[in-house]
Amino acid sequence: MYTKGFDIQDIATFGQWIAEGQNMLLVSHMNADGDACGSLLGMTLMMDRAAREGCRITPVLPNGCPKNFVWLPSADRIVNGEKEREEWRKRLEEADLAVCVDLNTPSRTDMLAEELRAAQCRKVLIDHHHNPDRKEFDLIFSAPEISSTCELVLWLTKAMWEERFMNRDVATCLYTGLNTDTGGFAFSCEQPSCFEAAAELVKYDIHPAEIHNRIVNTFSVDRMRFYGFALNERLRIYPAQRVALMAFSLRDQERFGVNGEDMEGLVNYTLMMKEMEVGALLREERGRTKVSLRAKYGVDVNLMAQKLGGGGHTKAAGATCTMSFEKTLEEVERLLGIADVEPLHWETER
Repeated sequence: MYTKGFDIQDIATFGQWIAEGQNMLLVSHMNADGDACGSLLGMTLMMDRAAREGCRITPVLPNGCPKNFVWLPSADRIVNGEKEREEWRKRLEEADLAVCVDLNTPSRTDMLAEELRAAQCRKVLIDHHHNPDRKEFDLIFSAPEISSTCELVLWLTKAMWEERFMNRDVATCLYTGLNTDTGGFAFSCEQPSCFEAAAELVKYDIHPAEIHNRIVNTFSVDRMRFYGFALNERLRIYPAQRVALMAFSLRDQERFGVNGEDMEGLVNYTLMMKEMEVGALLREERGRTKVSLRAKYGVDVNLMAQKLGGGGHTKAAGATCTMSFEKTLEEVERLLGIADVEPLHWETER
């Protein structure tokens, strides 16, 4: 069981705030992944059981729950901050406690950030990313060394409540984030506590194989065709530098009717080739470009992401750049050491 860095008084204070709360809010980051959805909903469900009768607890995601996670217990309760702005503002204004999960700074809530910063309620952070923005929160539970925020939620709530408020639905949510943020236990799982957490959650009869199918085997025909296009037309390989890169313009995405949610996990394909050590994926959005970075072995992509204004973990990091798509691509190429290098020419190498 992970206990490093937990302050007994902080845990007691957090538990008291939940017990006393009347209107509480939980928030995670824009373009939520499995860890964001799992930690948001797992914490919501436990707070439901720990809070006083009549307390209102609202989970919020800036642009809603991704369709591949709508099956999670209580996902239908999630307020879409972008589409339901008035509801978000009302709940935030009434809140006496806001719990932020799987983000290290309010800016990761995108269009909700300024309102979240300005809110007068108490704010608690539960997160596993580097460099938490300490001035923005009243309590911080941070553990960058462990696998996922879902793992942190498990150990934190176990320390706070033992197992009184755990059940199958909570375990399903937390296992989902644990699984997705480690790429199916392929990375970010060097600590024994990661596997201890998995063992704890499986005790609740959650059916890991079924969860895996719900996470992975959900492609539409358009998404499958897009992946074929991505690997055949947009994958660039730099053998000498051991780098692979994919970049997608808005036109590419519109052609296949896909969005960022459909590209979740695509960056991992760059590292499926045994010679590659660093992979990158760029995706153009309206007015900005999303960058995802992955690595094997000794490369720290978190340092690269920080130079782009982002961050993350040693082997998995990212950034959102307001430069043009073309300029962002140039900067990523420079950071990867491939700016003046020609990629592998498929037709001549086959």
